[in-house]
This record gives sequence, C-alpha cells and structure tokens, in this order.
Amino acid sequence: MIRSTVLASLAFAGWLSCALPQAAFALADDNRLVALNPAAATERRDMTPVDMIELPRLDGIRVSHDGRSALVQRVSTDWAEDENETGYWLWQQGQTGLVHQPDLDAADRVVFSPDGRRIAAEIAPEGSSNDEVYIRDLDGGELERLTRHPTAVRSITWSPDELFVYYIASDARSEAERERRSTTHIVDPYYESTRRRHLWRVRVDSGVRQQVTQGELHVRGYHLAANGAILVRVSTETHPDATYQSELMVAAGPSEPFRRVTSNNWPEANARLSPDGRRIAYRARLGQDGLDYVQEKLVVLDLEGGVTRVLAPDASWEVDGFAWLPGGASLVVAVRDGVRSGLVRVDVDAGSLTVISLEDRALVDWSLADETGEVLALFQTEASNGDLWRVTPDGESERLTTIGAATVSAFNRPQQQRVEWRSHDGAVIEGFYFPPLRAGDGPPPLVVQIHGGPRSSDQFGQWKWSRYVPVLAAEGYAVLWVNYRGGVGYGDEFMRGMHGEYFAHADRDVLTGVDHLLASGLADPDRMIISGWSAGGHMTNRLITQTDRFAAAMSGAGAVDWAVHHLTSDVRGARRLLFDADVWAEGAYDRAFVPQSLLRDLHAVTTPTLIFAGEDDERVHPSQSIMLYQALRNLGVEARFYLVPGEEHSFSAPRHRLFRLNAELDWYGRHTGGPDRDWQAPPVPLADD
Repeated sequence: MIRSTVLASLAFAGWLSCALPQAAFALADDNRLVALNPAAATERRDMTPVDMIELPRLDGIRVSHDGRSALVQRVSTDWAEDENETGYWLWQQGQTGLVHQPDLDAADRVVFSPDGRRIAAEIAPEGSSNDEVYIRDLDGGELERLTRHPTAVRSITWSPDELFVYYIASDARSEAERERRSTTHIVDPYYESTRRRHLWRVRVDSGVRQQVTQGELHVRGYHLAANGAILVRVSTETHPDATYQSELMVAAGPSEPFRRVTSNNWPEANARLSPDGRRIAYRARLGQDGLDYVQEKLVVLDLEGGVTRVLAPDASWEVDGFAWLPGGASLVVAVRDGVRSGLVRVDVDAGSLTVISLEDRALVDWSLADETGEVLALFQTEASNGDLWRVTPDGESERLTTIGAATVSAFNRPQQQRVEWRSHDGAVIEGFYFPPLRAGDGPPPLVVQIHGGPRSSDQFGQWKWSRYVPVLAAEGYAVLWVNYRGGVGYGDEFMRGMHGEYFAHADRDVLTGVDHLLASGLADPDRMIISGWSAGGHMTNRLITQTDRFAAAMSGAGAVDWAVHHLTSDVRGARRLLFDADVWAEGAYDRAFVPQSLLRDLHAVTTPTLIFAGEDDERVHPSQSIMLYQALRNLGVEARFYLVPGEEHSFSAPRHRLFRLNAELDWYGRHTGGPDRDWQAPPVPLADD
C-alpha cells in the first residue's frame, strides 16, 4: 500500500520527538527534512532497552549514475503498529539535508534512471501484496504504475538506453492450476512451492511487457552491461539448495540467443558484466579444488578467451561485494578485514591492490556512481550508528553527514577496545572488550556475546539492537566479543580451522579470551554470562557442555543435533562445505555428525540457561531449542524457553525484541547477584485494529 505523504511524515516526526528527547535532528517546518550535520545532544543519559530498539539508523544507499543524487534508507520503529519502517530520503549535492520521499516508503527497491532524472520503484498497489513497477520524476510528481504483471516483480533495473525497465517475475499459474488450488490442491508440496522465474522487461512509454528468457530455466539474478549485453545466473531447479548449481549465461541483447559461459560446481554470486561486456566478475568460495569452506574470492572471467582468474587469491580479507569502475580496467571491492570493513581497488590485469578506505569502522552499505567511479558509503563506528561518506577511487574521502553521530550523542556509551590473545594452540585471536560505564568495587560481571554465522566477524560499532552493548554497560556489565576460527576476515587457514570439525578450535578461542580478561582483572570469574544467537547459540550450547564456569547462559536459535539441523534447515550448502558431508551419505552420519552432536554431552550441563527460538524459523528449526530445553528440564537444570510466535530466525517485531532484552537482563541479573529490575514497557500502546 502506498502511504500518504501527510501520515508518513507526521509519523516520522512524532517518532523522532519520542525517541530522542535531546533533539539530534533539524527538521524543517514540513517535517520532511533531516539536516546533514545536526547538532549533537547537549546532555547524555544511560541507554535503556527501548532506546536501543527504537534507535533510528541510516541503513542503505543507492547513488545515481552521475553521483549527484542518492536515495538513503532510514529505519525507524513504529511501536503502535509493532513494526520497523524503512523510509527513503533523498540526498543531493549542494543541499543541506535529507529530504523524505514518503511515496516511496512502501517500496522494496528503488533505482535511478541512467540520466538521474527519474526513478523506478517496486511497490505493491492498493489491495495487493505483489509488487509492480512504478516510475516518477526524481524532482517529484505522482508515481505512475507501469506494469500489471500477473505475479510479483523483483530486482528492477533500467536499461542503459532508458527505454525499458527490466525485472524478474515468477511464472504465472494457468487458469486450471488456479482452479485446482482453490478447490482440491489447497496445500503446496513442501520445498516445491517456488515457481520458475524469468527475466522480463517493460517499455517505459507504453507499458508493453516482453519476456526475455525462455524455457526450463530459473533466473536467480541478472545484470545489464552499458553496451546492451545481458548476463543471467540460472539454475534448472527452483529450490534454495539449487543455488549452488547455478551457472552464467550471456546474450548480446534482449533479442539475441543466450549462451552458457560457465560450467562449475560453485555459485557465482553478484555476477556483473564489465562496462564493455568483455568480462564478468563474481564472488565465489574457491579453494584449490573448486568450491570449498573458504572465504569469498573475487573471480574474473574473460569472455573472449574463456579464462577464469581469482584476483588477489592470498589476501586475508573476504570479498563482500564489488562494482566495476568506468572503463572496466579495475573494480572497487568491499572487504571484511578482521574487525574492520571497507573498500579496496583491484586492477584486473595486474591483480594489484590499493586500499582506498579501510579504517577502524564497519561498512554498512555502499553504492558506486557509474560515470565518476566515486562511492557513497555508510560507515558505522563506536561513536556513530551510520554516517554517509564520499570516497574516490584514489582514496580521498569526505564525510557528508553527522546524523549517526548526533543520533547516539544523547547516550552514554562504553569504549570499544580492540583486544587480542593467544588461543590454546598459539593462534592469535582478536575481539573487543567493552568496560562498564562506571567502575565498581572489584572486577565487573562479564557478558560474552558470540557472533552468528559462523561465516561472520565482529567489527567496530556497538549499535546492533540484539547486542545492546550500551545498555549492558549502563547496567554495570563488561562485554566481550570474540572473532573465533571459522569466521571471515583473517584468511582461509583461519576460516578452515572449523572445517570438518566444528569445535576443533572455536570453543577454546572463546575460553582463552575469557582467561585473558580474567588474568587482566577485567572480569569477575564468579559472575560471567555466555550468550549467542544462531551460530552464537551453537557455541553457547557447546560451552555449557564443556564447563560450569558461567553463572548463566542465553542460547538463541542454537543447534544441538547437527544431523537433524542439516535435514530440517531451509538450506544445506554452507553446512555441507563446513562438515564436508551430507547426513544421508553412506557412513556420514556416524563419521561426521554423531561424534560432534551436542546431544551426547548435554548430561554434563549445570548452567542455568535461557532459550529463545522463533516459531517460524526455517534456518535453525525451533525443534533444536525444544530438544535443548527438554533435555535440561529433565536433567534438573534451571532453564526457561520462549518459543516466540510469528518470528523467524531473527526477531523483527519491536515488542518481541523488547521482550527478549528484558528477559535477558532479568536472567543475567538474577544469576549474577544483581538487584531486581523492572521490565521496561513499550512507550506506546498498540494501535486498535
């Protein structure tokens, strides 16, 4: 539904005044402008769970081809509707603020035309849940509906000549199929409900649609080169596992035949044609023998010679994204490098690397202007939950906003201290220590928070609601983050420290970090908490079977039976690489899965454990948490389990997020001798239906 301009603007303005008493934003009289450099708060206070959850943030960016305009996504919290809202705000060179575009708030994707004068958006029309293509002038005017496609459109892109908008859509059901679904075939078969998707285009001046790809293919992605060439990534099957069997096909134009250009055993993620259409770049997890449990590499395929090369194969960082620079001789690459993430430039022919922005901060999102090669990037630091920067291919940078810094300036926050130590085998492990806001008598209680993934890493910045570090620090806790083996940003050998044996090193990487803090007098050994979500939940479940040194634990969406987890998850590809096996293969169950099953060791648990799971979680099925709870309950271990309705792998409803933080703080306090605390209520009642 397209929200009205008045209601959307008033809701945003009202939410700002509720969230930040010390106004960190300069709003124009029409409530549609946020100053690029607002004044910081004049007073600070401790952050509460409600503050953490409703903290507004810049979260996404898309720049125009000439770099003069950008649409910035801004996420806010609507307590009355119990949802998070994403609004689009326009940045333009020479302007002093971000201008709200309320008619785009319902859009799932917005893209600029090549000349930067128009935008196209994916929006569901009134009374429908399926997105259609809408267009309008950038400077304003009414959104014009361009398509009436029988199924939802997705992944829209303007053609280089601006005559068409391309998109992907699922095949429509026939009239006979629709009749059967409404009468007899009322339940879809499990895991077979996704219909084939094809590439389409719609003419902007007439709305006439044309199907570009044909046949028994499933289009998973595409890209248009400046010279008109089309690249598609396809598979023959539609289920999620089939993404690992995808291949690339190229056509000289929409009316030309497609030819297959890859034949391998790995997915070609984010495949992009060079501006001249001669090369393809993509990301892949490539080791010596092809697909492997290693970091994402940058791969370039020469279409004329058919030669495939991995650029910078020995780099310690993981490739997180990339974009071709004008001319196609080099690329800007987003990388995760330990506790930092940023941008480097890679010369395609020479393979040489130039760091253009890699500092003590985390890259949230970025977008490259095709004509200039300049990047607009959102960075997060310990003192900002997201600000906009301009970065040139030569490494020059300019800060464009202080919105994120002003947003968090109203709150007391702990220092984010990078720490490192040696694990049991001498390997150097890196992480972060956050001291409590106020020193007490003796070492503070410690909350160890384990990141998910495990293909991930903790980086600079402390503003994730699920970690709520400033809240914990205000409550008197110290916090430890650990970049354990199996994660990214430290090279393939570090990552493969988990390959084949999940807890070969990772659990001891965490425990030696705890020992390091204890030896330094930075934590109280009798008041320690272990916690984590997803892969962090796996780690929590492992550690409570190995030691009784933690006063309490929180396990969110964690696994205890690897075999059942492998079979009930919606995807298996990454786990197949990790365990180097499938549970149904001959001998694999006994060889790879049973010896590592945490069920074998649950009898040793004594740690009071708080457990969360989303009722609709398809990634880590809630049966894993149910098994953990039933085992602990029958063992006589204090445990409490919340199976949260309507939630998937990560909680999205603000009230469920607040419930989780309240429950965790209550659990931690009761088991570390802290004072009784009142659970914080939502600041606004739910709206009437």
